[in-house]
Amino acid sequence: MKKVSLLFCAALVLLFASCKSTQQVADEEPAQTQTVQEEEPKKDENPDGTQNALEAAEASRKAAIDAGAKEYYGDAFAAVDAAFNALKALNDGKDHSAELAEIKARYDALANAAKAKKLKERIDSEGLAANAQADYDAGEKALSEFDAMILVPVTPGAALNKKATEAYNAYYAVYFKSYKKFANEARKDAVAQKKAADAVKAQIARKAEYKEYADLILKGDQKYSTSNPEGAYNNYKEAAQKFEALAKDVAAKRAEAQKAIDEAKAKVKASGEYAEKADIEKPLGDEPVAGIEAEDTVLLEVDTFENPDKEIIVIDESVQGAN
Repeated sequence: MKKVSLLFCAALVLLFASCKSTQQVADEEPAQTQTVQEEEPKKDENPDGTQNALEAAEASRKAAIDAGAKEYYGDAFAAVDAAFNALKALNDGKDHSAELAEIKARYDALANAAKAKKLKERIDSEGLAANAQADYDAGEKALSEFDAMILVPVTPGAALNKKATEAYNAYYAVYFKSYKKFANEARKDAVAQKKAADAVKAQIARKAEYKEYADLILKGDQKYSTSNPEGAYNNYKEAAQKFEALAKDVAAKRAEAQKAIDEAKAKVKASGEYAEKADIEKPLGDEPVAGIEAEDTVLLEVDTFENPDKEIIVIDESVQGAN
């Protein structure tokens, strides 16, 4: 609660600075001025500015909540909330756009700090720090400094937000570089698995599936080129898995078919040899005999391809911008 009180007081100092100076002037005036009629509260000379600042602060508050500020910085968020509610309750007709801008900056700072902490947790969970250690260390330093700064009552909201943004950007660099690396590796695997599918002529045997999986690589390329390496990685990984399964399945089915063809040919050969022997021993003439296939009978349809390479979907070895 001590932490909340400090932050709350700091915010109120900013909000009521003008009121305090007005009171000081009143205390210093001679006693005879007390007979002068009390002036009406000065109206807000910039009502639109105050209203816009109020709406902006409300939007930043919602963004901070969505980012998890209540969970990560509950005391600090409660303090800013208290100051914000006190300001809204004044209803004195004065221009408070400057104070509202400070409130907004504090909500923005808490939002960015919460996002930084959430991203740090993910980086730690997935073991990504080693992919960009310098950036990770910079994020650790900036976040630690922010956590110290927020306990100092007089720290301006703009300074808090700058430090929180610095921490988030450093952690984001770790995340981005990590998934860019993963995407490049996954794409190489996807292209290799596609070539394996090409080799067993999956582009002919399972044309629709083959095209669907090739499109996954192309979709990944689009995401990669628009700075979404994690989305690209997921597409490439899925394409690699599906092309691998497709190649294995087509190869297995072709092997089964070939085995059946070989067995049928063996039976035909055996039947021919038997018929030849029987014809010598007991000629049957030229009439067909039930149960004995003609030598040129097609027992199984053999795969025939008219230049299957024409059906191959060409995928570049690397996506533009890949390392």
